[in-house]
Amino acid sequence: MSFERKIFLFIVFLFCSSTMLHSSPYVYNDFSGWTEITPLTPDYSKYSPKFYNQETTPLSTPEQKDLQKEKERLELRRSLLDWHQGLGLLTWGFWLATNLAGEQALSNLKREYEPYANYLLITDPQRNLLLYTALMKSSPWDSESSGSAHAALAGTTFTLYALTAGLAFFSPSKTLEREPGLSTIFTHKAMIWIHLPAMLALPFIGERISKEGPSAANEMRAVGWAGFGAFSVSIAVFYF
Repeated sequence: MSFERKIFLFIVFLFCSSTMLHSSPYVYNDFSGWTEITPLTPDYSKYSPKFYNQETTPLSTPEQKDLQKEKERLELRRSLLDWHQGLGLLTWGFWLATNLAGEQALSNLKREYEPYANYLLITDPQRNLLLYTALMKSSPWDSESSGSAHAALAGTTFTLYALTAGLAFFSPSKTLEREPGLSTIFTHKAMIWIHLPAMLALPFIGERISKEGPSAANEMRAVGWAGFGAFSVSIAVFYF
């Protein structure tokens, strides 16, 4: 093959190669066409740290950080108040059962040594009268029935009440201020000034029953029902 023919064929080859190169859909300066036509070829620009942060992580502006913290705080508050509401209903039921058991125990309240004192008085009234009187005065008061049940229910009610109050106390406060005036929240919180002192006073009044008898028992009865009434109102305002 002559030298001129070789040069001619080389020029033709270059011309054809250039034409095919510029007409190919796979060749772009920014390589975007290659990735669109060939989806199996990954776009490595998407794996850069800058791209990843823009697509998957929120912007770390102070406003967005505050909104995220507020959202988490409100979710925690809602969770604790849901438990507060559920345990409050359970406490209400046990408080009612405690008061009913207390009514039964009050009706059967007697001196613990009374059977022995009566025996002494019956065997010899004249000689054992002073012994009978001394024994009756020194005898503690106790209930023949429902006394132990009342004490067990009272302990359970006090524990549930403390848990219920703790959930409300430790829940995050709301940033939005409520309008002043009478509302369900205002009534709910106002009743605390009645049922909380009543609940705290009941164990101390109960300790006096063994010495003071019916007087302390009647006082405990009044305080127990008053506290239960206020507690019922604090629950009812959310349902009625």
